[in-house]
Amino acid sequence: METNAIRVYEGFGQSIWYDNIRRGLLRSGELARLVREGVRGVTSNPTIFEKAISGSTDYDEALRRLVAEAASVEQVYFDLVVQDIREGADVLRSTYESSEGGDGYISVEVSPKLARDPKGTVSEALKLHKSIGRDNLMIKVPATSEGSAAITELIGQAISVNVTLIFGIAQYEKVAEAYIAGLERLDEAGEPLDGVSSVASFFVSRVDSAVDRALEEKGGPDAQKLLGQIAIANAKAAYQKYEEIFGGERFAKLRDHGARPQRLLWASTSTKNPNYKDTLYVDALIGKETVNTTPPGTLVAFQDHGELAPALEQGHPKSNQQLDALGALGIDLDSICSELLEQGLKSFADSMERLLGVIEARREALLEQTSERQRISLGASAAPVLDTLKSLGKKEAPRRLWSIDPSLFTSDPDAEESIKNRLGWLHSPEVMRDHVDDLTAFARKLSKEGFRKALLLGMGGSSLCPEVLATTYGTTPGFLELRVLDSTDPAAVRDALEWTDPKTTAYVVASKSGSTIEVQCFEAFFWEKAGAVLGDETGAHFMAISDPGSALVTMAAEKGYRRVFENAADIGGRYSAISFFGLVPAALIGADVDALVDDGERMAVGCASVVPADDNPGVRLGAFVGGLARSGRDKLTIIASPEVETLGSWIEQLVAESTGKQGKGVVPIDLEPLGSPDDYGDDRAFVYVRYGGRKPSALDKKVDALIGRGHPVAQIGMLAKHDLGGEFFRWETATAVMGSVLGVNPFDEPNVTEAKNATGAIIEAFEKSGKLPDIASVKPGGADVAKLLDSVSSGDYVVLSLYAMRTDERAETCARIREQIRRRTRAATTLGYGPRFLHSTGQLHKGGGNNGVFIVLTADAPDDVDIPGRKYSFGVLRDAQALGDLEVLRKRDRRVIRVHLGSDVEGGLREIEKSLSTD
Repeated sequence: METNAIRVYEGFGQSIWYDNIRRGLLRSGELARLVREGVRGVTSNPTIFEKAISGSTDYDEALRRLVAEAASVEQVYFDLVVQDIREGADVLRSTYESSEGGDGYISVEVSPKLARDPKGTVSEALKLHKSIGRDNLMIKVPATSEGSAAITELIGQAISVNVTLIFGIAQYEKVAEAYIAGLERLDEAGEPLDGVSSVASFFVSRVDSAVDRALEEKGGPDAQKLLGQIAIANAKAAYQKYEEIFGGERFAKLRDHGARPQRLLWASTSTKNPNYKDTLYVDALIGKETVNTTPPGTLVAFQDHGELAPALEQGHPKSNQQLDALGALGIDLDSICSELLEQGLKSFADSMERLLGVIEARREALLEQTSERQRISLGASAAPVLDTLKSLGKKEAPRRLWSIDPSLFTSDPDAEESIKNRLGWLHSPEVMRDHVDDLTAFARKLSKEGFRKALLLGMGGSSLCPEVLATTYGTTPGFLELRVLDSTDPAAVRDALEWTDPKTTAYVVASKSGSTIEVQCFEAFFWEKAGAVLGDETGAHFMAISDPGSALVTMAAEKGYRRVFENAADIGGRYSAISFFGLVPAALIGADVDALVDDGERMAVGCASVVPADDNPGVRLGAFVGGLARSGRDKLTIIASPEVETLGSWIEQLVAESTGKQGKGVVPIDLEPLGSPDDYGDDRAFVYVRYGGRKPSALDKKVDALIGRGHPVAQIGMLAKHDLGGEFFRWETATAVMGSVLGVNPFDEPNVTEAKNATGAIIEAFEKSGKLPDIASVKPGGADVAKLLDSVSSGDYVVLSLYAMRTDERAETCARIREQIRRRTRAATTLGYGPRFLHSTGQLHKGGGNNGVFIVLTADAPDDVDIPGRKYSFGVLRDAQALGDLEVLRKRDRRVIRVHLGSDVEGGLREIEKSLSTD
């Protein structure tokens, strides 16, 4: 198969290397497949090993063996790395031999702690070289001034070197000089030169990330023109320097003696900015005698749609002009590159520290024989789960998911393109890594300027993750207090207004499409209220999170918003937790964004393509839920420790909106009071998200009772708040797998539009007549609710849809009502607050199976709130949404009743409770 990686080598003289290594990649044959498809080398670094060892089960067997041998932490690390590099070198051996030593290398890095210690670097390099014992090995040495001495020494001993963390031209010149000096030393000793090789790893995308920030701060049209241009211009300048150095007289003598030029290797080539093409830093840097090392996501994208042309050798005058223009703006690229070097050294050193800490923790865990983080008890329901897991393994679900293979989910060609454009979340933790410092600095700056609160205006996937973060983390001193508004109920809008003080509040407008009616109305309302106080400074208090080019992005630019965070367009709203939609709010409240992203990356490694279905935590959880749902246990009951209780609402919307379609679906049950094992029928599956250490809790005992009675239970352990990063990714993976198991596309939401259209029609009619339709309702104290519940049969579930503001009192009353319904019918119950549930479980209600029984609870709006620029109020919008929801449910022949609570919501709910208790 002639892939792009092969074409770019054969046609343009550039080698594609792979920036990733892990044991599963080797043992599964995946690396061998990549080599057949044109990959000609492999690079690694401490961060890659950290994610691989800490985030997967690949190393469990080796860890157990080393722990049994009483190996120290350092010995464990060295053994694991040496073995992986040795096996990787063997896979690449054929490439090394066929290219006569030109390619086929694998790189391993000396400890980042030795970056300023040339003697220590040489000593460790020699140890690694001897222990690995492969000719096609490159030792990675950082491009510090001290590293240059080590480079010369190692090349002088005929040891191939990959010089890493090069950002600037001056830095690169020193690296090339050190390489040539080493060759000259080897030549003077009469040793052959053709057995040694080197690459200079010149980092690309990180330069744009840093320079773009400086350009945005500078502002103006001249700065705008240079956005996304400098990294490539800088790389082309390095290539010009490469041609000058290795085309010069000094190297000519060495070339005559068999020396190879030190090829430039383009590193950090994944695109960090969603506005830039995902293959930008590969397409733009294709040129002879170069290497491009690509991370997994970038390689997949390049193989699929990379543009092949000798771009590196073109446009040098323009690139030089761009670098000059940058300097003319007063932006010092050399200083930025120096800062990036220090950041890179610190990042790798931190990864090494974390890796050793993880090894120590896992070593201790094995010594104490503690349980796994995810444990599944199947009871009498083992067959459907194990059969599903086996089937997922046979059809290579992990590999096909990460390869963006639409056929894993559907055979409908019309859906294939939409699926391809909704899987960006797989690489989001990796991409967001480069934004962590910026987000934290942004949040600190707001705090220093006197901001004390942040009000997020959003719906569905844009609001539920921030709500989880806000309730789990609270507020860190020195940062902002966060509140989420995702209700059109006038009381909720007024309450949010009273909570805010425009002078000290940051307003975060979050919408993927930018056209969500609720968010548009929220924005108009709070812009007007804030504007009355702030005047021309209003824009400085607003920021937006949206897809590139959305209506919200356009409006934010017109209104002069303080900042717009443009999210990757290939991430669906409910899969957007580890993206700007989740991480901007996280930064504002002072959450450890670095740790959140880090845990997301770890879980991404654990769920990666090379992890077999049996060991893959996301696939296993998806098989558990999906397999049980297919066997009739489709009520996924979520139990969560109080510390992370709101995670259930995020899981609920993710699972319901992703799986509830084509008459199928998993019904997530969140915040239902936990009963005894006898309270539940054979349509239930349970997941217990447990927070904390080993000390038993009251929930533990109840869950143990469920397991003892044979109910299927998946238990997931969380030890720290930042473990949410891993849970977000675990559940996103599991939900995608559920879609494959059920045979539905987990990335669309076809029936959500029905309720939107119905609401729109009602609003349009209201604007003409000034009236809402008179749809029949019943009073809360009668026998109508009990009569409806008489229709509930085995396998049904009951939905309470409350179109009113959530309060603690109302939640407690509804919880008691749910218990009464369960006692009466043994059916599962859910509670949704309108209209937010329309963007989540609403998809399941209309598109899932016809086994739902719906109680739509409406109320008066005595203190209504007008919406600026609209002919209707928030109360009218809320009621239109309730009536539209009711209309669509009836069109779909759902069993539904409308109960109007009047002006006393609490009193009406108590009347329902009383009617059920006395019936």
